[in-house]
Amino acid sequence: MPKLSKESWVTAGINQLKEYGPAGVSGEKIARRLDVTRGSFYHHFDSMDELTTLMLEYWERTQTIEIFDRTQKQFDDLHKKMTILLESAWNSDAELEIAMRQWAFSNEIVRAHVERIDRVRLSLVSAVYIELTQSESRGNKLGKIAYYGLLGALHAWPRFTKEQLKETVLEIQALLTEEAR
Repeated sequence: MPKLSKESWVTAGINQLKEYGPAGVSGEKIARRLDVTRGSFYHHFDSMDELTTLMLEYWERTQTIEIFDRTQKQFDDLHKKMTILLESAWNSDAELEIAMRQWAFSNEIVRAHVERIDRVRLSLVSAVYIELTQSESRGNKLGKIAYYGLLGALHAWPRFTKEQLKETVLEIQALLTEEAR
């Protein structure tokens, strides 16, 4: 077996969270997933909080920062920014998004991180709508509708397929863009 790294543990923790929810995230359960002893966990981490923080950083990097970087650094064109945001919405890791939000109900560190990420994401989405509408007030309102509409769609039951999520995101966008004019 290859030598485990912190990244191996983070990946296993993310997969454990997605498959089993917050109850599946413990040093012992992740060690079982990796087929190693619980002592291996303590070789890599001082505490569960350290692993939790690294898992949150992974979620933030892959589901927020990388998207922000693509929209802000690569495109000055408003419509290209909106396209990147829309595509990232339906290409997001819905299972991870839902699992993180479930975890936030029982873990204060996760809750604080989710709240901060929501503020960052909402700010990004609202900034695009502010630019589109040329109105801070309207842009902020439309940003909230778009962002919270996506979160609601992610929690719909039965679960949306990727194609259904794409269709819903595009429908919301069409309505908001029509409203923005």
